[in-house]
Amino acid sequence: MLTHLKKVENHITEAQRFSHLPKRSAVDLEFTDVSYIIQEGPCWRRRGFKALLKCLSGRFCSRELIGIMGPSGAGKSTLMNILAGYRETGMKGQILVNGKPRDLRTFRKMSCYIMQNDMVLPHLTVREAMMVSANLKLNESMDVKKELVNEILTALGLHECAHTRTNSLSGGQCKRLAIAQELLYILSQVIEVASGEYGDLNPVLFEADSGHIESHSFATSTLTQFCILFKRTFITICRDQVLTHLRLMSHIAIGVLIGLLYLNIGNDASKVFNNTGFLFFSMLFIMFGALMPTVLTFPLEMSVFLREHLNYWYSLKAYYLAKTMADIPFQVICPIMYCSIVYWMTAQPPEATRYLLFIALSTCTALVAQSLGLLVGAASNSLQVATFVGPVTAIPVLLFSGFFVNFDTIPTYLQWSSYISYVRYGFEGVILSIYGMNRTELECAAKVCKFQQPEEVLQLLDVEDAKLYMDFIALGIFFLVFRLATYLVLRYKVKSER
Repeated sequence: MLTHLKKVENHITEAQRFSHLPKRSAVDLEFTDVSYIIQEGPCWRRRGFKALLKCLSGRFCSRELIGIMGPSGAGKSTLMNILAGYRETGMKGQILVNGKPRDLRTFRKMSCYIMQNDMVLPHLTVREAMMVSANLKLNESMDVKKELVNEILTALGLHECAHTRTNSLSGGQCKRLAIAQELLYILSQVIEVASGEYGDLNPVLFEADSGHIESHSFATSTLTQFCILFKRTFITICRDQVLTHLRLMSHIAIGVLIGLLYLNIGNDASKVFNNTGFLFFSMLFIMFGALMPTVLTFPLEMSVFLREHLNYWYSLKAYYLAKTMADIPFQVICPIMYCSIVYWMTAQPPEATRYLLFIALSTCTALVAQSLGLLVGAASNSLQVATFVGPVTAIPVLLFSGFFVNFDTIPTYLQWSSYISYVRYGFEGVILSIYGMNRTELECAAKVCKFQQPEEVLQLLDVEDAKLYMDFIALGIFFLVFRLATYLVLRYKVKSER
């Protein structure tokens, strides 16, 4: 049976021809006897090795559309991860680019890989996500970037949803957005990759320009990357109703509740125990308020970060600095709001110095807790592990803080644990701020009050010889150590992903 096929004219407009993209030379990709082996079981109980790919050979020629088809679990995505350079450990075989052995660093600079899963940040609009990509990838004027973004959005049918947040896009629109972000830099060769049980094709785009390879790793400087990523992260945080709006409201609500519960006890000598309990709970609440939201920071965005970083959008240090610095204003605002409410409601000493020290110590404790949360999140392999480990790490920190057990009461072989409890320094500093610095006698409504002299409270809690400046120094050291450890963990995870 003969079928007559009618040629259909391509009505793509001149605005959709990507006129601003440079012409790129074609590339042939060839692979020979590629095998991929992984270890089974956890690191403490290996069960041997499993081969996911065995002696595969093939060739992707330039200007050809190639489909890799097969059932679910056949190894299609694994093969593409290896060809794109996302997997190195456990791979054997040879991969050639234009007949020459592939230099992975050079290949990664001149290629791009759009993965099977659509990984985009949920709180940005389509246009904002595209402009972030354009600012990171193109050294052009803002007018050229905007014109190019409009061209790509129009060509891929995303112009109508340009102001829609990505969490409201359909699956197809998310896929096209992922392609559009890479089309800002890549547009020469397309490989369609099969995925899913029924062979739905996922696009993987990569290009190579053997004659014009960048001499540097990224299109923009580290400072430019930091500014762009800081703005993106700050917008994302401001629009996050769960991790930001709820956090702000909880500090206000809990502050009012605690203020009502401990109303006007700060200067009452007969309620010293209640007041020290209030001060400790304040440190506890501020710690958890800073720790738990940041535990989720890296697990929620790790897949997006790996895709963008491995596609050479930005460096690790620019991302890490932007991600951590953007959240600091909220970690400062929240303790200030809470402390401003509870300090005056509980009738603590009406002195500006003590009030400012109370806020400063609370803020430092929050920043250290945030740093620990980032470290836990970066070191965790999943969201479930991070949310479990985060609260668990707080148990020894609180236990050795000096409120439940005095330092002299702790057994000698465990006294070192008190020095690695950052809450101890925050609580100790708050006690010194409230009851130290030559405070006058407390009011006593009864005939006899044991703790009418503030020095007796310091002796009771074993902090009479403590130095306030040492508490600030200790919190600063914890802050720097946790931040540095988090960066090293992220760096290790990026290398291990390869």
